[in-house]
Amino acid sequence: MGDAQLKQWFQAVDQDRSNAIDAGELQKALALGNLHFSLAVCAHIIRIHDKDNSGTIDFKEFRTLHQFLTDTQNKFFQADKERRGKLIKAEVSECLKKQGYTLDIPAFEAMFRAYNPERNGQMDLTCFIAMMIFLQSANATFAAFSQGGNRISLDYNQFLYATANVV
Repeated sequence: MGDAQLKQWFQAVDQDRSNAIDAGELQKALALGNLHFSLAVCAHIIRIHDKDNSGTIDFKEFRTLHQFLTDTQNKFFQADKERRGKLIKAEVSECLKKQGYTLDIPAFEAMFRAYNPERNGQMDLTCFIAMMIFLQSANATFAAFSQGGNRISLDYNQFLYATANVV
């Protein structure tokens, strides 16, 4: 999608004409694309892509969000080899490995359960995107505390800060 078309879509989503999109506007826009996220998930998406900490996303931030969603959808469809519209656990695991995530079995199982609320062993696109948003946020939060290593040590206040920024 070109910048002109993306700008047109941004303006259509920006219902209050503030030149910024809030979580409610984002939720409505994503629902039009058949991506049904809670308002809390949409607020989390805004926090991740809101680089100026305004509580909304402007067009430049929207462009970055659009690219993330497009890339994530493409990864989902590439992993969905049988075109079921859902990924089974093994496909999710393989997709994450291809993206450089080396999760141990307990961590992967816990994350898969968290993003498979129906407990049917399959993940649809919306749940997959929510999981990728969580991973993106978890990576950023971990990096803020890790100082380049692969372990962190947190006091209780830091733990609360970290979990509040990941969820």
